Amino acid sequence: MSRQSGGPAGRRAAADPITFELVSAALQSAAVEMGGVLKHSSYSPIIREMDDFSCAVFRADGDLVAQADFIPAQLGAMSLVVKSIIARWGSEVAAGDAFLANHPYLGAMHTPDLNVIMPVFIGGALFSWAGTAAHHIDVGGVRPGTEGPDLPEVYAEGLLLPPVRLYRSGNENRDIFDFVGAAVRDPVSTLSDLRAQRASCLVGARRVQELTDRYGAAVVAAVFDRMLDSVERAVRLDLAELADGEAEAEGFLDDDGAGGPPTRIHARISKRSDRLVVDLSGSAPQVRGAMNVPWASTRASVVYAVRAMTDPARTTNDGILRAIEIICPRGTVLNPHHPGAVSVRHNTCQRLADTLIRAASLIWPDRAVASSTVAFFGMNLESRSPRSGVPTVMAEVVGGGTGAHSGGDGLDGVDTYMANVGLMPVEVAESSYSVRILRTELIGGSQGDGQFRGGLGIRREYQVLDQDAMVTLYSEQTDPRFAPRGVAGGTDGRPSLITVLDAAGEPLPVGSKASLVVPAGSVIRIETSGGGGFGDPARRDPALRTADEEDDRG
Repeated sequence: MSRQSGGPAGRRAAADPITFELVSAALQSAAVEMGGVLKHSSYSPIIREMDDFSCAVFRADGDLVAQADFIPAQLGAMSLVVKSIIARWGSEVAAGDAFLANHPYLGAMHTPDLNVIMPVFIGGALFSWAGTAAHHIDVGGVRPGTEGPDLPEVYAEGLLLPPVRLYRSGNENRDIFDFVGAAVRDPVSTLSDLRAQRASCLVGARRVQELTDRYGAAVVAAVFDRMLDSVERAVRLDLAELADGEAEAEGFLDDDGAGGPPTRIHARISKRSDRLVVDLSGSAPQVRGAMNVPWASTRASVVYAVRAMTDPARTTNDGILRAIEIICPRGTVLNPHHPGAVSVRHNTCQRLADTLIRAASLIWPDRAVASSTVAFFGMNLESRSPRSGVPTVMAEVVGGGTGAHSGGDGLDGVDTYMANVGLMPVEVAESSYSVRILRTELIGGSQGDGQFRGGLGIRREYQVLDQDAMVTLYSEQTDPRFAPRGVAGGTDGRPSLITVLDAAGEPLPVGSKASLVVPAGSVIRIETSGGGGFGDPARRDPALRTADEEDDRG
């Protein structure tokens, strides 16, 4: 049995400014170090090469105090998982435990994002938590890679894990390892990555222990509190300096994931003094497909947008949420009822982030920015390792162009907004999976024009080798109506496009989202949208236009 405490007997001590800076920087550094351990110890390319993971340190009550900036989609999301662990296990949490959870209706994001969370005990009391969230290539379900835009409910999306003990008193819980290993398509990768996540948590716990040894538990606990307070205060000061106002914007997903009509995302932002209200109640009801967004991801989207509006370089923790009121009724696409499917929720999050940024640009036009791509092409391809012959799944993400702004052109070929996932290196793809990358290039002319031009989208082609394969594909912005928007007179970017050619070069019928079996020799081609332009194209510097032409930028 344990007690929750910020330190021995629940005491608090003051931390002088220098101590606060040293300890808070050390906690932030610990989260970054945890990320390094996970990245370099993981088995799967989606973690090792593409950085689809997050690491953080939490207060005893579950509030997030320090998180490394690996993927913004998980900003402020993991604390809901920690609070779910506390609610479920309470005083039964023991030293050496590590918990595994992925249930989207119990604080997690979507089932492929497995959370491994470890309590940190100091002097026999629960003092803090160290945690990781990482995207796993497969957690079972009806589709290789687990995700499926048209899946009707969360029960089809693989393992559903409320908080369970992955480790007990420092030892592997063999029941859970055996259960997970039997339910997934590539158990070696999944179980190896879970062990890497736990190793990352051990590093975080060790760093917290070192800080309490040096400064005392009461002082470190006081730093936890002050870190939350300081972020709240900084956000409120930033908001207070901005003009009061109210604005709304809407955006659309191409469909509902299951062949239905476009799905509306609506945001109304109201800023008064040092307080921000984000009203999402005008968004569509929850949908038939897997485009619904669990509460953790909707909350993370708002945190991302507020950080982008105020100070993108600021350290982020749960203090930022104290300055924001989010209105989002149950039963909408951004806060669905159980058991709505959520596995492709990230595409909806990207559209929400863009919609929030466009609403903010109306209130504060001096900070206006053109829309970035939210295509977020994803692919899960059934495959085999060419080295071992073991069945596996290739998980790929392809970015595009960011929007231009008053200070310059957008960025080419990056994963925009909340994603920040790396493009899989060709050498890794071809040595790990039965595919050949035929082409990876920027698409000239995919960007919006303007005084400053948007960034370019990406064209990439994958040839499926050896055998027929099940593949799940999805993208947004294939509908020209929803392409990235220009601002202040800039033009829109081009829409995205998915093409699948069979071994004879004949096109197969696919839309913006599909799950199908492709024959060996088939080619999957993705062309993502470029970013919108900023300002009147007639005002573009002639030297920049000449450089564009020389670089075949279109």
